Amino acid sequence: MAPLNWDEVKDRYSSGTQVPYLVGSKTFEIAEVTDEAIRFKWRLIEGTIKRRDLERIVELIEEGVVRRDKVTLTSDYRTLVTDERPTTAISILQDLGYL
Repeated sequence: MAPLNWDEVKDRYSSGTQVPYLVGSKTFEIAEVTDEAIRFKWRLIEGTIKRRDLERIVELIEEGVVRRDKVTLTSDYRTLVTDERPTTAISILQDLGYL
């Protein structure tokens, strides 16, 4: 898998795109993708996944530092990158094909 291409991320996630969570049938909505982050909505919650955080976890995947399985990757994201919205971030990576 190649490094995260942010232009492809921006193209893929137009406003209103529904992304499935890691498990179950729930989805969350992409509100906006900027040059710096992905803004999402889920029920009453709004949040942001920073571009640099997604790029960092992809680097760790590519370097073989972390495994590609959902549970381990969510935990590694939380401890090695940031504790901000790890499940949502890994859901995006799964939707992009990194898992």
